[in-house]
Amino acid sequence: MKIVSFEWKDAYGRGGWFNNDQIKQLIQKFDLWTYEAGYLVKKTKRELIICSSWLQEDSGCDQEEKFGNVQKIPTTWIRNYKVIGHTNKKKRK
Repeated sequence: MKIVSFEWKDAYGRGGWFNNDQIKQLIQKFDLWTYEAGYLVKKTKRELIICSSWLQEDSGCDQEEKFGNVQKIPTTWIRNYKVIGHTNKKKRK
């Protein structure tokens, strides 16, 4: 399984009413780029699915392959995607 890293721009929301000046300040102030790394579960044209924990099916603890802390992020939110490593085992298809 590939180990990947990337930056992604998270959505931002804030409740309430705002005038034009306040909206301009919010647009300029908030740019929520986040750095992420994890096991690549699946990559499509529309989304990237990663997990931070991966239990291999032959790990000795459990017979079934499992994924922990799964995130599904639209690819249009992602920049600087890189494969930074590989595990010795491959994900079951």
